[in-house]
Amino acid sequence: MSAAQLTSDLARQVVERTMSVIGHNVNVMDPHGIILASGHDDRIGAVHEGALLAAQQDRVVEIARSEALALRGVQPGINLPLRSHGQLVGVVGITGEPDQVRVLGDLIRVTAELMVDQARAAESRQWRYREREEFVGHAAAGRLAPRELAEWAAGLGIDLETPRRATVIAPATRTQAHTEALRGLQRDLVQVRGILVGRVEPQELVVFSPAGRSRGPNQDAAALLHAAEGRLRHATGRAFTGSATFEQAYLTARDTLTVTGLIDSSGGAYDFDDVPLLALVRGMGEGWRGDLLAEPWQRLAEADRSGELVATFGAYVQHNASATAAAGALHVHRNTVRYRLARIGEITGLRMDHLPDVLTLYLGPVLGSGR
Repeated sequence: MSAAQLTSDLARQVVERTMSVIGHNVNVMDPHGIILASGHDDRIGAVHEGALLAAQQDRVVEIARSEALALRGVQPGINLPLRSHGQLVGVVGITGEPDQVRVLGDLIRVTAELMVDQARAAESRQWRYREREEFVGHAAAGRLAPRELAEWAAGLGIDLETPRRATVIAPATRTQAHTEALRGLQRDLVQVRGILVGRVEPQELVVFSPAGRSRGPNQDAAALLHAAEGRLRHATGRAFTGSATFEQAYLTARDTLTVTGLIDSSGGAYDFDDVPLLALVRGMGEGWRGDLLAEPWQRLAEADRSGELVATFGAYVQHNASATAAAGALHVHRNTVRYRLARIGEITGLRMDHLPDVLTLYLGPVLGSGR
């Protein structure tokens, strides 16, 4: 809100707050003398000649009962100019005989001017939040040329040489409650000092935090994320610095969130260092090469109606290709795991005792997830 604005809503707040204290009718007018808010609703929209005179001459105008009869839309009272940052923004008027309400004039004016300044400061903060969110969205998506990025960052006071990590946050499910949780988190996060918040995708929130010794976002942001546990999933990428900070940090976080969602449907918090190979390959898997590598996994997924073979392979990989350890995790006999691995080999054409083949199948869900 610029210093030259006084909205009807703010004028109404001034009237309500001051009238509850002084016991007299209060009017708030714009610089043209038009009544924006009043204790008498039927006067709203009318021109107050006393207020118009106060605004034009930038002085206090007192009107006695005898003088009010000669003016249009005027009752006895006192009218005082309102200023914000040195500019006239309107007039506040108190109804009553001047001798009775004069002592209240400066009190009401100071109260009204404080409210105008507070509203202006709040609007300025909201503008800065929106500007930063827009910058984050464009920078993370790689839509800014280096010079444009540097100039915009400098204008916002953002140091591109500060190492930063990105944390990408998404609803755990597509339900309205989880989507609302994401919106609520965004409203809270923009208040946290030291971080930058924005969106690249409608259903994702990205938070950039200075890279410290601990993984994940800073302490305040982490506390807000913990409070939303169960409703939101999030993953943190690698730290980067320089002109490519935002794009690279975002991509590593986004790909980490994507691949962990494929291998663990329980949700939760993840870090790039938990799945570095999968996260990196996720970003390189598009195109016909990725299609070829994903084919064995797709054959397995189509043939495994119960999900039993996929779960067995997951346990086998998680336990370092040990059939015995996988059997223990699945609570089945070791020979059952060996049978299932053989069946996986028949479906995919890959050998589960051959590391390159195991790696090929391991990468399958990541490479095939975009199709």
